[in-house]
Amino acid sequence: MGKDLKGKELGIGLFQRKDKRYSARFTNRYGRRMQCYDEKLSVVRKWLNDAKYEDEHGLAGTGEKVCVSEWFWQWVKIYKEGIVKDNTVKNYKSRFKYNIEPVIGTMQITKVKKIHLQTILNDMYEEGYAYGTMALAQITMHALFDGAIQSEILTKNPAEGLKCKQRDVKVARVLTRQEQEVFLEYSKGTMYYNAYVLLLQTGLRPGELGGLKWADIDFENRELHVNRTLLQDKSKGGFYFGSPKNKMSVRTIPLTDTAIRVLKDQRIYQFKLRQRSNNWQKKKEFDNLVFCTINGNPVGDSTFRRMMIRVITNINIDRRAEAQINNTAYVEFEPAHPHTFRHTFATRCIENGVKPNVLQKILGHASITITMGLYVHETQEEKHGEIRKLDGIEEVGVKVV
Repeated sequence: MGKDLKGKELGIGLFQRKDKRYSARFTNRYGRRMQCYDEKLSVVRKWLNDAKYEDEHGLAGTGEKVCVSEWFWQWVKIYKEGIVKDNTVKNYKSRFKYNIEPVIGTMQITKVKKIHLQTILNDMYEEGYAYGTMALAQITMHALFDGAIQSEILTKNPAEGLKCKQRDVKVARVLTRQEQEVFLEYSKGTMYYNAYVLLLQTGLRPGELGGLKWADIDFENRELHVNRTLLQDKSKGGFYFGSPKNKMSVRTIPLTDTAIRVLKDQRIYQFKLRQRSNNWQKKKEFDNLVFCTINGNPVGDSTFRRMMIRVITNINIDRRAEAQINNTAYVEFEPAHPHTFRHTFATRCIENGVKPNVLQKILGHASITITMGLYVHETQEEKHGEIRKLDGIEEVGVKVV
């Protein structure tokens, strides 16, 4: 119940500001706060009654009056939050806030045309956005307007048939065997050496690694169970656990001798960290993590990535020095990130004869097409190895033209 400056009650949604103007406000059914200011109480009271009536009887919900921003927040709140993955909702909100809303947020939803939406994607291309980010914007727009059709606000989806311009696609980075050895050699003694080895031995996603708990490790049966992923969102208070990416992502991964060794080393290392720390985190949900900071806090993808950059920087410093001293060509160790290890693991598996359908289950992919198309890459050394198989083949009946 709002009051005026003298303390007199004015009614729900009504109050008097310090500048003596009266204000009326309420939140409509699309989740948008509606507000009106005026020097006369009668004006704002009438506005409030009319606005609430229109909202209650659907007059403010017709396509002619609903703007895109109003519909987006209502759509997310009712149809997406708590239903789809948190990361999916986060992606919807991010792309809407940074790419979609600035262009069409204030437009009436029925007046949005395909050309408006295609322009958004084209502008993103010109601004240098990655193809994946543009694709997320396209998905967001299509889902947004499809929801409006389902809710009988629209009869046709203006996002149908949109196209993202595509730059030259970079082949995913995969470490050669030599690079793999060099990286691990330089990362010895660092806090996350064991984590990097485990990534290369299991193909875990960075979030799955961060969410790994000791209860997920079965040393007796030499297995690792993936049951959760570590997520981070400031609006949710920082780190929290989410369910794995898809149903296939909940899986059991057999462990190699190397993986068993580094996990045992990590358990000892973590015990020492706990003994040294005077400020070990007290949240029960994070108390059993396999990999953590010096004070027991979760380790996100950004931390693993940042530590990798340091290792690679040290490699390249030494390489430059050696090149100058020996007067030889400098060969850079190209940038890599935690997901690079997932690609590398998959490629090593195929090189060593692991069956694609088995690899699919280890990686937790819903489709074997994803496994073979995105995560398996021929290294240059493998190409040379394969072509050398032609050596010694007797050229019988071959005519050179």
